[in-house]
Formats: sequence, structure tokens, C-alpha cells
Amino acid sequence: MKNRGFTLIELMAIIIITSTIGILSYASLSSSIKNNKLREKSVFENNLISAAKLYILASQEKYSNMESESFNTKILCGEMIKNKYLNKNINNPTDINIYAYYVRVYKDENNFLKYEVGYDMSLVDSNGLKYSEPILNGNDPVLKDNMIPVTIENDGTVIRANLTEPWYNYESKKWANAVILNSGDYKVGDTIPESAIRAYFVWIPKYKYQLWNVDATETTELAHSIDIIFDTTNTTDTSTSCATPMTSGSTGNCSNGKYMTHPAFISMDVNGFWVGKYELTGSIDNLTVKPNSNSLKGQSVNDFFNAMYNFNRNLDSHMMKNTEWGAVAYLSHSKFGIDGEININNNYNSNGSVIKTGYSAKLTTQQVTYPGEYGDGGNYNVAYNTTVGYLASTTGNISGIYDMAGGAQEYMASYRSGASIPNADAKYFDVYNASSAVNTYNYRIIGDATGEMGPFINYKDGDTNSRWHNKWYGDYSYFVDSIYPWFGRGGYYDNGVLAGQFYFSRLTGDAHVYIGSRLVLAAK
Repeated sequence: MKNRGFTLIELMAIIIITSTIGILSYASLSSSIKNNKLREKSVFENNLISAAKLYILASQEKYSNMESESFNTKILCGEMIKNKYLNKNINNPTDINIYAYYVRVYKDENNFLKYEVGYDMSLVDSNGLKYSEPILNGNDPVLKDNMIPVTIENDGTVIRANLTEPWYNYESKKWANAVILNSGDYKVGDTIPESAIRAYFVWIPKYKYQLWNVDATETTELAHSIDIIFDTTNTTDTSTSCATPMTSGSTGNCSNGKYMTHPAFISMDVNGFWVGKYELTGSIDNLTVKPNSNSLKGQSVNDFFNAMYNFNRNLDSHMMKNTEWGAVAYLSHSKFGIDGEININNNYNSNGSVIKTGYSAKLTTQQVTYPGEYGDGGNYNVAYNTTVGYLASTTGNISGIYDMAGGAQEYMASYRSGASIPNADAKYFDVYNASSAVNTYNYRIIGDATGEMGPFINYKDGDTNSRWHNKWYGDYSYFVDSIYPWFGRGGYYDNGVLAGQFYFSRLTGDAHVYIGSRLVLAAK
């Protein structure tokens, strides 16, 4: 019998049967692959969680706030790998750099610990792992628009930092520093000369703090270490009513002992902000922020505001607000800062009314009353990069912020209702009750380091004149009124005991030969 080929109908039937088998096989294989990937993902995540549990168990001191109902932290894979609690070659089913993974550990509504795996590619840069300090809960420094991360040696030498290595450590009171350059291109590890730097900045991470004296009526000595916890990046404030001017007697979430996200971070919607390391220097047309330089003074609030607003719009530059000053002052008076009063900058040269930034009064000068001793030279003060100089910093070391006590008094973008700057966005200002007067401390904004610093006492200083003082080191304490509607902070070079990070005063808003200001960047 002759062999014959398939008919067209038979061939089509074979194709249909083969295709059907193929589709069924592919579906089965696809399902199997999907299930395998899910199993791999489950194993991977369980491995991460197991490593995180071991790491927490071995790091009890680091996670000392674990008993708190608000406990919420991120443990980075890079951190666990570095400390040998996780194998760097662990099977990773998602083709994403393992250093982008973290385990979030938090308390649920029943106060039980929960573990949740997540990833964030911003933790990884072109060099591998980007350093992140776990205690900050994701609120690490934001660098953009040519901001250069730096470390500063005790003698003031500025070195470009390696982002993959620890270049800050808030747990050890070493705050993150960055600079903006005039010129030059510097690689990691290079020394950056002072002449190449236009401005220095220090990072203030988002935090919540434990409230006290919410009704501004305390009658006991109140200077104490402020309890601060760095918030997670997705924190929503549960006490927003505390962040507005209030009268006395507030209760609920604003009660003493409760924790509140500091309003400076809420109003600008940021996880931290950069603060000028020194008072403004340079000129109104070319702002700088430099140590050992003449403080920029003699400008109106309006001129200061516009110059700082236009400094760098990509970095959301602006004039410092009262609440932002308060955020720095509170962080300084916590376990993450100097946890005490900042030493005064008493530098002043009567030849041209010059005040230099970054200076610190020698401990042999008289600063226990008003006026205090002041001058220019070795008999009166020393520079920022010396042992005594560090005492004028918010951290008690060279990494902190200077000139928050003395120097030039600093205008804030904060005023009594009725004053204003035309055509400016409301988020750049703190606005106070139109009924406020010299000693109406109940009209403060919680967190602004004014009304919370009571009780307030009127007594005579060394010059025999009576003044209002707060109980936090006797700092000068005058609230804004109708004639003097703008806030000033920090005090003057000659203020002695009156000056400090908790000093606040009332000013007209006009140009003054002894008043300067400070720059803030709210980069996201």
C-alpha cells in the first residue's frame, strides 16, 4: 500500500490538538513558576524578619524605646549585613538590590510587635549602600541641587563625605553637615578649601517630642532634657490642634506628657530641613553662610525675606520661622544635642559695628548678668573650631549650629496678625494672635520655644532695669505686640545672661544695625 500524507482537515486537527496541549502546559508551567516565586518571596521575607528579630534581641540598648506603644522603626538589610545577622548572598527573588530592603518593626493596636518587609530604592546609590542611621527612622538628610555632604574635623577642615559610610550620627550628637560651593569639583575624601564654600548647613530630622507646660502656667523650675523621638517618614500628626496658637487650659492630645510631631515639619510637609550653620553673612545681593565672617545686619524683614526666598528655589530656601528656631532649640536641649544652654557669641568690634560669626565667649568673661562682657580678640572670645568654641554649638561639638545665643539678634519670619510681607505664601510664616502683648505667653505656638519656657518673671538686671525673663536660664522673654509685631531670637552680643536659644523678643521689622537673620532649606 502506498504511503499517503495528511489531508488538510487532518493537519488542522493535529495543529489544534497540539496548540491546546501547549496552552494547557504553558498555563500549568506559568502557574507553577508563579507559585515558586511566591514561595521564594515568602522564604526571602521570612529570612529577613528572622534576621531582624535576632538583631533587635542583640541590640536592646539601641532599641530602648521598644516598650513604648508608639515604637516604630526600620531595620535596614545593609545594617543587618554589616553586623553579620544576614547573609549578603541571600536569595533575592525580585531582582532589586538587597540593600534597598528593610524590615519595619512596630506595635499594633494591641501593643504586639509586628514585622513588615518593605523596600526603598533611595537607600541605594551608584556606589552601593547609602548610609542611613536607624534611629532617624528614615528621616536621613536630603541632598539635592549640588548640595555636598561633608564631615568637619575638630580644627574646621571640611572633607567631602562618602555617602556609603557613616558621615553623621545623631545618637552620638554628631549632626549631618552639607555645603553649597562657589566653585570647584571635589571627590570623596578631598579637603574642600574655605574659599570654595558659599554656605554651610546642618540637617534637623523630623521628630516628635513630649509635651510639657502646654498652658504656659507652670510655677516651678522647668529646665529639663526634652524627650525626643525621631518620627517615621509616614507619620501623621495626631495633635494638629497643638500646632496653632492656643489659650490656656488645653486638654486631650495637647496634654502634658503626650507626644506631638513638631509643627515645623508639618507646616513645610518635610521629613527634615537644613538650617544655616551660622547667621547670614555676605551681602543682601549675595548671601553666604560662613564662619569667622561679618554677620549680615541692617536689613528690614522684607529685604531679608526676599533675599532668602530667592537664594535657591529648587531647595525651597526661606527665612527661618519661630517654629523652626524652636525645633532646633528643642533638639539642642535633648540627649541628641548639648542638652543645656548654648554659650554666647560675644564678639563685637565697635569699628564699623562688626559682629563675627561662630565665636564663643571665653569662660573667664562675665556673662551671669546683663550686660555681659564683650569685645573682639583673645581676651573676650575664641573661634568655632576650638574646645571653648564648641560650647557655642547646639551639639557641644563642631557638627552643630552656631550663633543661636548672642552675636546679632535674628529676625524670624514670624509676626503678630496685622503685620505681613506682600504676596508671600503663608507656609513661610508663623502668625500670632492679634491680641498678643508683651507677656501674653499663652498665645505662643506649641513648639516655638516661647510660652513653654515659663514661668516668666519680671526682675532687675545688673543695669538696675526690670525685664521679663523665663525660667530656662533667665533668657529675655518679650512677646510681640502691636508696635513691635516681629519676633527676634537669640539675643545680642552684649546680652550676657539674657541671651540664649530660648531668648525671644519683639521688634519693629525695620532695618537695624545689630539685627541679622538665618537661612533655611526645606528640600524634599
